[in-house]
Amino acid sequence: MNALNNKINDPDLSGENWFLENLNHSDIKVVFDVGANVGNWSKKMKEVNPEAQIHAFEPVPNTFKKLENNLKAFPNIKLNLLGLSSESGKLNFNFYPNSSYLSSAFEHDLGKEGQSIEVDVIQGDQYCEDNHIQQIDLLKIDTEGFESMVLKGFTTMFENNKIRLVQYEYGPMAIDSKFLLSDFYKFFETKGFRVGKIYPKWIDFRPYSKEMENFILSNFVAINLNSNYLISKLEDSN
Repeated sequence: MNALNNKINDPDLSGENWFLENLNHSDIKVVFDVGANVGNWSKKMKEVNPEAQIHAFEPVPNTFKKLENNLKAFPNIKLNLLGLSSESGKLNFNFYPNSSYLSSAFEHDLGKEGQSIEVDVIQGDQYCEDNHIQQIDLLKIDTEGFESMVLKGFTTMFENNKIRLVQYEYGPMAIDSKFLLSDFYKFFETKGFRVGKIYPKWIDFRPYSKEMENFILSNFVAINLNSNYLISKLEDSN
């Protein structure tokens, strides 16, 4: 079942890197890496698009130091010791030192030897206003169940049609967040996006059905219908 649903942790095999490689990078100028962890996704983005301006967000100080070290050689990356949320302020956070990629606003048993810490978060709209960001070309969110709160923080940007592409993660943490795959589809479709699931060499843009609500870890893409040419390109690649 995991294989059929493309539960693969290696981005070279899962199609995550294929997706980045097949974007029209002349159109991708401003990128947000939310839940940057130690910076592997941002590194890949810089490999395929050296000119991209990346805003990376990692709220855990211990992990942020590793992020700084891993990305210090790359230009045009703004590193933020912050998380993104629906409101600006403080957030109780569960940090797993031995598996930092599992750290989350939700407590779970996937990580071992967790630590409860307080981190700083900022509303996405507020960050864009403070940094004079007019448009986000690619918004990547990997926040272990907190994706919905990140999205809600960009209310104004979505209303003004200023976000073009979103890559996000769906899986078992949707149970903790109570924001299901159906909620992701509703959120994006009401804002003029089409949603598809990433596979190794294509995006499956089928309509939502209850059978898809399996809580198996996988990555999805939401594409603004203004970029309809990209939808055709990505779904036809298989």
